[in-house]
Amino acid sequence: MGSLILVIYITIFCFVWWMSSFVMVRIARRIRIFEEENPPALQRLPKLSIIIAACNEADTIEPAIVTLLKQDYPNLEIVLVDDRSTDGTGEIIDGIAGKDARVKAVHIEKLPDGWIGKVNALNIGTAKSTGGWLLFTDADVHFRQGTLRKALAMAEADKSDHLALLPNPTSNSFWSEVVVSTFGAIFLHGTRAVDVGKPGSGAFAGTGAFNLVRRSAFEKTEGFSWLRMEPVDDVGLGLMMSISGAKSTFAVAVRDISIVWYPSLKLMFRGVEKNFFGSAANYSLIRMILIIAFAWAYAIAPFAAIFHFRELPVFFLGVMTYIFMAAGAFFISRRFKQKFFPLFLAQVGLLIVSVMLLRSGIICMCKGGIDWRGTRYKTEDLLAGQRLRLDKFRIKGSGRKI
Repeated sequence: MGSLILVIYITIFCFVWWMSSFVMVRIARRIRIFEEENPPALQRLPKLSIIIAACNEADTIEPAIVTLLKQDYPNLEIVLVDDRSTDGTGEIIDGIAGKDARVKAVHIEKLPDGWIGKVNALNIGTAKSTGGWLLFTDADVHFRQGTLRKALAMAEADKSDHLALLPNPTSNSFWSEVVVSTFGAIFLHGTRAVDVGKPGSGAFAGTGAFNLVRRSAFEKTEGFSWLRMEPVDDVGLGLMMSISGAKSTFAVAVRDISIVWYPSLKLMFRGVEKNFFGSAANYSLIRMILIIAFAWAYAIAPFAAIFHFRELPVFFLGVMTYIFMAAGAFFISRRFKQKFFPLFLAQVGLLIVSVMLLRSGIICMCKGGIDWRGTRYKTEDLLAGQRLRLDKFRIKGSGRKI
C-alpha cells in the first residue's frame, strides 16, 4: 500500500513538473524582450525624473548613478533621497549633487508614523520631482547607454502609462544564481507578467529596478499613501496603476539593465526576510507550512522517481521529467541570455527558497513584525496595510483598506 501511494505521489508531481516546464517555455516565448524592441525614436523627449530611495547604499550608489548621468537623455532630473542612512550615503549623495545640476539631494531625518521607510522616501522624492515621466529605480541598478531614450520611446509607442522592466540579475555566487533563477520563475508566473497590458487580463507587475510611469496617470492613482505599509511596493505600484485604469507594459531587459540582487546567498537570506513571509504566506503560519510542504513534495518527486529504479516505469518517468526540465532550461537560458545550470537546478533552488520562507516566517513571528531600514513594523500594522496577496500561486490585490 505504501509503495502504491509513493508511486501515485511521484507520478502526479512528475507530471506537474512536465506542465511547469511547458508553462515556463510558453512564458519565455511570449514575454517581450526589451532589447528586441525597436520603437520609433521620439522627436521630442519629455522631462524625465528619476527617483531613487537610498538607505545605507554607500557601497553601490555612486557607480549606479554614474550610469544614469552618462545617459544620452537631454532632459533629465535625478532625485536622490537619503532615507536616514548611517553609512555615508548622505554625503555621497550631496557630493554627486554638488557636481551635477541635474541631481537633487533630499535627506529624510525622521520617519512618520504608519509609513514604511522606502515608500515614504519614494513619496517625498516624487513630491520633489518635476518631470512629466517618473522612473522609480534602486541605488544598485546599472543602465547601458541609450536605455532611457528607448524606454520612453517604447512606452509612447505602446501608449502606455507604466513600463516595468525586469533587469538582468548578476551574482558572484553560483548558488545565488540558482535561487535568483527560481525567484525569477516564481515572479513571472505569479504576476502573470506575460499578460500585463492585455485588455481584460487583470494582470499587473512592477519591479524595483525599473518602474516608469507617466506623471499624469500616476496622479490619478491613490498615490504612495495607499502603499504606505506595503513592503512589496514595486509590484504594489503596478497594482495601483492597474486599478486606476492606466495601461501597463512589461518586458525583460536581458542586457541593458543589470543589478547584483545580492552578492551572496547569506545576504540574500537576510535581504528577503523582511517581505517574504508576508508576500508569500500573507503572514499566516498555516499557509506558510502548506506552501513549504507543497514545495518539498514538488521538488523531491523527480529525485524519488530516479531512485525508485526497481520500478522501471517510475524510473522512466523520472528520466523523462529531467529531460523536459533540461529542454526547458536550455530554451529559457537561450531566450534570456542566462546560464543553463542555475536554471536546470530549479529543484534545489525551490528547496532553498522554501527555507528562506521558513526563516522569514519564524523571524517575523518571533519579533511580532519585521525590521527594515532600522525600523520595526508590527505584523498587525503590516496586515492592515497589505495590498498584495498570493492566492492560488497568483499575486492579487488584497482589497484591504488602510
